[in-house]
Amino acid sequence: MNHVRRRLLTLPTLFLATVLITLGLPLWWLLAWVVSLLFSAARAAPRVLLFLTIFLWCEVLGVLASAWLWLRHGLSFDPDSRQRFLAANFHLQFWWANSLKRAAAWLFRLRFDVEGAEELDGEGVIMLPRHCSIGDTLIPIVFYCAAHNRCLRYVLKRELLFDPCLDIVGNRLPNYFVDRATRDSGREVEGIQALARDLPKDHGILIYPEGTRFSQAKRQTLLARLAAKDPELAARAAHWDHLLPPRSAGPLGLLQANPGRDVVFCAHTGFEGSASFATLFNGSWLDTWVKVRFWRVPFTELPQDNDGLRAFLYDQWDRMNAEVTRLQGDPATNPGDEPT
Repeated sequence: MNHVRRRLLTLPTLFLATVLITLGLPLWWLLAWVVSLLFSAARAAPRVLLFLTIFLWCEVLGVLASAWLWLRHGLSFDPDSRQRFLAANFHLQFWWANSLKRAAAWLFRLRFDVEGAEELDGEGVIMLPRHCSIGDTLIPIVFYCAAHNRCLRYVLKRELLFDPCLDIVGNRLPNYFVDRATRDSGREVEGIQALARDLPKDHGILIYPEGTRFSQAKRQTLLARLAAKDPELAARAAHWDHLLPPRSAGPLGLLQANPGRDVVFCAHTGFEGSASFATLFNGSWLDTWVKVRFWRVPFTELPQDNDGLRAFLYDQWDRMNAEVTRLQGDPATNPGDEPT
């Protein structure tokens, strides 16, 4: 589906859903409250309804702001105006993520503790985070991009183009939307590697090595496949009880094309149990302490050959699993602090 036909579907749907949810909010909230009383699996339904409403309005305001930016800068062929256009779209992305983070922290009483924030100083990096939830996608934007005034070029799945803001703004920025169903994996790797060309000092690149959100069901399926194809890797991956085995093509392709950037890894815990929007209803986010750990590997310490990079990625995945285990085992140090 090309972008014109897709947006003719997604944009009217977004505006209609926002109007219907907003106008009927008192009734929807009463129904959500009743459902939360009747079913323990939906105990957070009123909060989810309010978060959905805020999310829809962030989408609507994001679309309207993107239209204004296009009218103001997007019609010009002047290079300076083009740079201002891109910078404004990056800051629109920062606003969108920060707004959703603040809304989630308020509604679900989330608290955040970040270790290794000093590792994010300096030039843009290649970032490889853990991925287990719809919520953890906000962590790099909020705690790296917005906090350090850095821009990330994202490797994202093509299905996310049905989100109007990600479709419009995401396609204006130098991101790459991967077609996970294609048989031409070489073309997708080339698209990922192209993100590393002409990379400004304040730009980095983010890719999720697992390729999809973690779940135990996915983990067991992938371990079974690995056992038949690569028993040695399967035996090692069996110890990654919090992670999916990293897909090698995309991350390794990006590391091979690395123009000299350090690599930052991001471990976190607290968002487990909310792999999809629907699972928020069970209250898995309520009163959660989200703990995040960043660490940096200098470019000078990275292997230069493909086998070495593969071993490096697996070694870091050993550490990623260990960091998640540690974070899950550490009690909140200041339970009385306000969310950040």
